[in-house]
Amino acid sequence: MTQLITFLIFGGLGLMMLYVGVTQLIQQRRLRGRALPVDAVVTHSAVFSSTSSNTDTRVLRSNSTTTHRPDVRFRYRVNGSEYESDLLYPTSIVVTHASRDAAAGALKPYPLDAKIRALVNPALPDKAFLIATAGAGPIVFLIIGVVLPPLVWIIGGLI
Repeated sequence: MTQLITFLIFGGLGLMMLYVGVTQLIQQRRLRGRALPVDAVVTHSAVFSSTSSNTDTRVLRSNSTTTHRPDVRFRYRVNGSEYESDLLYPTSIVVTHASRDAAAGALKPYPLDAKIRALVNPALPDKAFLIATAGAGPIVFLIIGVVLPPLVWIIGGLI
């Protein structure tokens, strides 16, 4: 019974990861497939830092972590209509950095009010992005989504 419950919980998590991986891989391919360059203006450029909660209650101990992500927004026009996007890469899976300097380095080419080149698929004009590199995020989600349910079933049987 424990094996089944564990499988249902982690199997559901695996299916969710698989779904996110598939949808983001499709989005990444659609956005990059027919992307055309457009002129854009940076409207926001900053590093967003997030610290996780400390769950270690021992004195002078902490297991919290801080991650930093480049946060950029830019405005552009497609077929006479104005849009704004915050996609650095052609996927909604966000890249974070361990150091503030690394995140700031990713923003260096995109200072506030800078005139830049963005890429946009005219069929999806509200989803422009700045860096055409295909991220590994969707593949990681796919792999975890495929591997997690059988792995949990096997480990659950050993417990």
